[in-house]
Amino acid sequence: MKEVLITADSTCDLPSHIIEQHGIEILPLSVLLGDKSYYDGINVFPEDIYTYVDQTGTLPKTAAVTPAQYYEVFEKAHDDGKAVVHIGLSSAISSSYQNACIAASEFDDVYCIDSKSLCTAMGLLVLKACDFRAKGFDAKKIYNRVNTLVPKVSTTFVLDNLEYLHKGGRCSGVAKFSANILGIKPSIAVDPATGKMDVAKKYRGKMDAVYKQYINDCLKNVNKIDTSRIVIANSGGISPEIISFAKGVVEGKANFDEVILADAKCTISSHCGPKTLAIFYIRK
Repeated sequence: MKEVLITADSTCDLPSHIIEQHGIEILPLSVLLGDKSYYDGINVFPEDIYTYVDQTGTLPKTAAVTPAQYYEVFEKAHDDGKAVVHIGLSSAISSSYQNACIAASEFDDVYCIDSKSLCTAMGLLVLKACDFRAKGFDAKKIYNRVNTLVPKVSTTFVLDNLEYLHKGGRCSGVAKFSANILGIKPSIAVDPATGKMDVAKKYRGKMDAVYKQYINDCLKNVNKIDTSRIVIANSGGISPEIISFAKGVVEGKANFDEVILADAKCTISSHCGPKTLAIFYIRK
């Protein structure tokens, strides 16, 4: 049986020590700041994004991984005698998944999965692929098993404001205006069937109180959560006290095997902005 290489888009936002531990190969999306192009998480970071937006009033553009970039990675794995399981950013958000499929069509041992998710919610699927590989599954079996988990991923996050989503065309002006006037702090959910984003719940009040309410809401039905892993992710600017509070609630609700603290990289931060908090998990 062929050795299996697990690859993923940089939007999985997994911490570097976890990527190294599992031998995951990451393909970075591109981030364009003005007329300069950078690679997400390699030579551009969220603080660069926020500085650019503050100085210019415009969002950076992000670009999908190209078919040629995927082909190069898949070809090397093929030449090394390896099969590949690739997990991509939701096809409803980016063309990266379609580009990976184009490259994969040239090989008979490359399997591409549409995560229908983003950030470290997508990263949970990447880690499940690694788990299945550790059990000795071949690439096709890993692909089939991970695909069954895609609809079970809970992808929600709470935003400090809608400015970035609005500028990126992912939130209507009316919704932004209403949220600002009424002091609404929206929680966004990704539909696991379509991979599209929509408002799931509207909170009001000071942001720290909103974070705490959101955290508790996420853990209400903890008995229905796969306790092998859970992620607390943020896009920067959130106080260490809130992160500690989230970790305390998570650990107090259930005995999770692994609690991952993750920082969103540039592609995700470009669309949600700073002070975004997320709790990601897979349902049983």
